[in-house]
Amino acid sequence: MANAQEIPVQSRTGSRFSRRPAPSRTRVLPQERAEKSRVDQESPKTPSRLEPIPSTKERRISRPNFKFRRIFAAVLTLTLIFVIAWPLYLCHLANSQLNRVEALSTLPAGEGETWLIAGSDKRSDGSDGGVSGADIGARSDSIMLVRKVNSMSAIVSLPRDTAVVIPGYGQNKLNAAYSFGGPRLLVKTVEGISGVKVDHYVEVTMGSVTQLVDVVGGIELCLDYDVDDPDSALKWQSGCHQADGATALAFSRMRQQDPKGDIGRAERQRQVVSKLADTLITPSTFLNPFKQRDLAIAGAQNLTCDTDSGAWALGKLLLTYRSAAKNRLTGAPPIANMAYYDGAHGAMVLLDKQKTPSFWSAFQKGTLQPSQYHQFQ
Repeated sequence: MANAQEIPVQSRTGSRFSRRPAPSRTRVLPQERAEKSRVDQESPKTPSRLEPIPSTKERRISRPNFKFRRIFAAVLTLTLIFVIAWPLYLCHLANSQLNRVEALSTLPAGEGETWLIAGSDKRSDGSDGGVSGADIGARSDSIMLVRKVNSMSAIVSLPRDTAVVIPGYGQNKLNAAYSFGGPRLLVKTVEGISGVKVDHYVEVTMGSVTQLVDVVGGIELCLDYDVDDPDSALKWQSGCHQADGATALAFSRMRQQDPKGDIGRAERQRQVVSKLADTLITPSTFLNPFKQRDLAIAGAQNLTCDTDSGAWALGKLLLTYRSAAKNRLTGAPPIANMAYYDGAHGAMVLLDKQKTPSFWSAFQKGTLQPSQYHQFQ
């Protein structure tokens, strides 16, 4: 090369010289020098030595606290199980053990939602907490309509001895409809009285009252007179007392020593259900999964529903009942005569034909007022 310069290099073996080309020097233009400077400034510089390792204290501050995260994940998992999985399990458990029966009519569904609760007086062997003895025909001992429409919740107790026309059987006492044709005929008869479509049918045995009250640890009941009734086995001193399952059942059944007769018994039955509902919706029940499971089993094994209803419908019934009791929308329809005789069926309860049309209309529309219920004189 023209600009190469040979330089002498001494070998290890002698004094002989060899020549190697000197490195070439290329002229760098000012523009290239400026570009190279810019690139060097923009490129990250490689550190001349390794960065110091953070201390243990610094690592605790800079890195996530994995122990806290594990605890949070565990709590979140348990919460999801309690809020989602456990209720689904309870619903499945109840639905799998509920008794089912064909009960609903073909009447078209309307606005709102209505439950018919029938308390069966069917005897058992006593092992379920109910009354033992021979079957007396399995009549409905208590009959209630619970309805929610337009944000209104209301309860109507129909006296079991109400004089009604039973389809296919003529005039008789209301509870005879169950004896003649079971739940379906009872539903059809009640729809004929009220003009309201029954969406859900719930049949309660006497044993279920005993078991449910015992599972929640008893409920407080109040009655302002003394009772010693051999028919229901109720012994009561005037006032409010904590009642176990057997006492609550006797409290619901007693009639002979009640000055209001069937009206008074219906009031006490509503009191039992209302106090039971209040106890079910409490932190002690909500936070106790074992009690929830026992309630689901006890309730399902002693309840009978129509084929279209289940645990979800029962849950809504509980909330609707509690709301109606809180707003004092409970009672019997207007009554004209508590001891009506037709010469064939003994003493019956005769509804007031002048007041009941407006009463049932308000019940259906969601405009019912406490003053429209029967006022016992």
